[in-house]
Amino acid sequence: MQAIHDLLMSKPFQKRLGRLFSHPIALLAIATIFATIAGVWLTNYYQERAWVREKQFETFRYTFDEGLKLIDELSETMSKRLFGLNRVVWVAKGTGTGELEQVWNEYYESVVDWNVKLARFKGRLARFVSPEAAEAFASQQDASPGDADGTLSSIHGQFLVAHQKVRALVDCIRQHCSDQARQAALKDAEQQLNTLGLAVDQFTQTCTDRVYDHTAR
Repeated sequence: MQAIHDLLMSKPFQKRLGRLFSHPIALLAIATIFATIAGVWLTNYYQERAWVREKQFETFRYTFDEGLKLIDELSETMSKRLFGLNRVVWVAKGTGTGELEQVWNEYYESVVDWNVKLARFKGRLARFVSPEAAEAFASQQDASPGDADGTLSSIHGQFLVAHQKVRALVDCIRQHCSDQARQAALKDAEQQLNTLGLAVDQFTQTCTDRVYDHTAR
């Protein structure tokens, strides 16, 4: 080791080494080596960046498509249940077709479908639209039918209120209540359904806007 150290530190060796590295061919070889290393590094860097951008685009496209798909499914489910409630009221009012009990039972099928999909809809809203949209759709505060006192603000909560208003109208007719009581129940049901219809339209539009807002970012 000492001999190698002495050799490297000797002036004749350093002069020869200096002449070697100052030779044009040596400089060209060194430049070629560094250029090759830099080229490989740059190629790997840009390939990695392109892969990252591609994955980001794929994730964005998936989230966007799933968001619109969710809104379509949710809009269809809400419209189906809302139409069922309105149909019951129309029959109770005498302006619709069909028997009240039959129409109520047909509407109740949409209630079962709604309850089956409720948790999944909320989870997908949180993932593909926003946590705020998920909370506006269904809240822990209004998850129980017993809490439906007309003050619930989520879409699910307002459906609960409308359901109970329409059921009160149906029960009134079943019990052959007075005309005054029937008209009062009918008025309550119609008012709640109008409020619910506006809320559903606004919620659908807000969710759609948020999905497209993600696109603009």
